[in-house]
Amino acid sequence: MNKIHRYKIIGLENQNITSTHEAVEASGLDWRVRAGALKGECWDNVNQELKWEPLDGHKCISRVDTCKPLGDSIVGKGFKLVQNDEAFKCFDDILSNQNATFTSGGWFHNGGSVFLQARLPQHIQLANGDGLSRYLMISQGHTGQQALTLRFTHIRPICSNTLYAALRDTRYSFSMKHTSSIHEKIDLAVQYMKKGLQHLGIAEQKYSVMSKFKVTDKETMNFLKLSYDRPLDQDLKKWRNWSSLEPVYLAPKGNSMAEGTIWNAFNMVTEHEDHHSRVNKPQGQTANLSPHEIDQTRQVRSMFGEGVVNRKLNAFKLADEVISGRFDLNTGTSREKPVNWSAMVAGLSTATVATQNLLF
Repeated sequence: MNKIHRYKIIGLENQNITSTHEAVEASGLDWRVRAGALKGECWDNVNQELKWEPLDGHKCISRVDTCKPLGDSIVGKGFKLVQNDEAFKCFDDILSNQNATFTSGGWFHNGGSVFLQARLPQHIQLANGDGLSRYLMISQGHTGQQALTLRFTHIRPICSNTLYAALRDTRYSFSMKHTSSIHEKIDLAVQYMKKGLQHLGIAEQKYSVMSKFKVTDKETMNFLKLSYDRPLDQDLKKWRNWSSLEPVYLAPKGNSMAEGTIWNAFNMVTEHEDHHSRVNKPQGQTANLSPHEIDQTRQVRSMFGEGVVNRKLNAFKLADEVISGRFDLNTGTSREKPVNWSAMVAGLSTATVATQNLLF
């Protein structure tokens, strides 16, 4: 592992984990953080020497087990620590009421950010035979750069694509800043996330419509161009990133079930972002990244990378605009009279959506 990007992602499948405490240990997250005083090196003009002065308004966050500062670890005096076991404790309520199973966990940025992910028991069967699984992920940062977040996601098992859906009328995540009220908000967040299950059902209906919504080869290519902010009149093959996108375009996973649909086009973007996008060496590193480092970098980016997540969200929004009749992929323009989405749902086979409530 290089010293700039240190990731540790552990698969937790088939480990017979029955509690959050066991998941925290298996993921290598059984360590604590502490806040320490900071000093700044200042020039003493009277004595003509350097001296250290306390910085009362800031503190340094470090791991107790390694005694090392965590990344850009300087935080303000109002920052409140949340230990790993505290952040993930609500998983115990989920495990006690549902047959949820932990699938992965770990840390990156030397422990500056941590996460646990569990698969919920519902499996979603789309109209074309494709499938989706529901997940709940809890993540947080210890360095003031990442809030404590509970987020629902979907994963397409056939190609392990992580899917995000941005819907106007529902929330799929809940974030809390590390302020003095964060510990009280954790309990509120668990209750609030029950409402987020509505997001899953609506997203799954839209995914199923996408799986039956036909598009031409030209519309598929235009979808890719728009998803990557390329002009519609540009030959995409001249784009420098086409070399990594082309294999996905020519042979996307699950093509036999989704060929010729907007679902296939959408998953070309998610597959490319999760499994094929370029991974650059960290600045200052001369050695090439190992396949393991590349794979773990992509795993982290698929869940937390702002650029990757936003591209997948934007691709979903574009597909949603298309199936709703609000956007014409042939011309790349919005329509004045959009088609009613509820009528589209009624006219196409919808997903077999699990309806049971997730009890916390």
